[in-house]
Amino acid sequence: MSEFIISDALTFITVVDEGSFAAAAKKWFLSSSVVSKRISRLENHLHAQLIQRTTRSMALTESGQLFYARWKRIKAEISDAEMDVMQHHQQPRGLLRINSPVSFGQVHLVPAVNDFIQLYPEIQVELILGSQYAGFIYNGLDLTIFIKDLPNSPLLKSRKITERSSGIYGAPSYLKRFGKPQKPEDLVKHNCLIYQSEPGNAFNLGQKHEWSFLVDGQKKVEIPVKGNLRINSNQALVKAAVAGIGLAKLSSFLVTEELKNGTLQEVLSPYCEHEIDIHAAYPKQRYLPFKVKLFIDFLIERFQSETYWNKG
Repeated sequence: MSEFIISDALTFITVVDEGSFAAAAKKWFLSSSVVSKRISRLENHLHAQLIQRTTRSMALTESGQLFYARWKRIKAEISDAEMDVMQHHQQPRGLLRINSPVSFGQVHLVPAVNDFIQLYPEIQVELILGSQYAGFIYNGLDLTIFIKDLPNSPLLKSRKITERSSGIYGAPSYLKRFGKPQKPEDLVKHNCLIYQSEPGNAFNLGQKHEWSFLVDGQKKVEIPVKGNLRINSNQALVKAAVAGIGLAKLSSFLVTEELKNGTLQEVLSPYCEHEIDIHAAYPKQRYLPFKVKLFIDFLIERFQSETYWNKG
């Protein structure tokens, strides 16, 4: 039996991909006769004809189609293995452009980026805060952070970096004066601090605001709320809640420290949404740039560690 030579199989893949022996020869920097000999040697080894040739055309036989499909995957695996080894010894460098929602970015991503560039000083980071950059493929971004609302797009891939919950939070001083709400409907008796993304005007100052809750763990109910303070900043809402002004509905990642030091307490936890995924999304491509993969791995190790959320 003739010896199987991997380069013959790879040459066969190139012939099929390029559409001719001549084109494959040019890509391999070989003569057409050498390419033809390699294919013949491969067919002799397999005892099967892979390509039907004429002077004007070529077509795969059934055996050729089967062999091509299997070796196309093998070739991809070889390329991936080469890339992994090369990247393992590569010094990460270059510009990394990241987008994140404002609150998560300011509270958690900025400290993460600071630590990341300490580890990899040859990487430069441009951090853009604000969800207006969600169409990031068209803005030249390397990755963006999505909380819950991950786009369903064939152009994107993503990895889960952590999860969050939402909750209702109030200062001990407020809860001592006005009591803890026991069910969502009790909020009509409380001063609720409102997040309002758009500035108020004479036409919408009286608009109604509602907070969503879960009943029996799945059914959503909308509860109308009102209060004497509206702000377009979640971090400002945290400060107002700590000051005892009222109750605020916030993402849990915004109040990690306040819950630890006792300046805020959570209420109505059974009715609030938990385990909301946070993803790092990036453009779908054959090879993920090493700097992007490295940063995503860094975020996962950091944010999926219990010691991060429970430190202090």
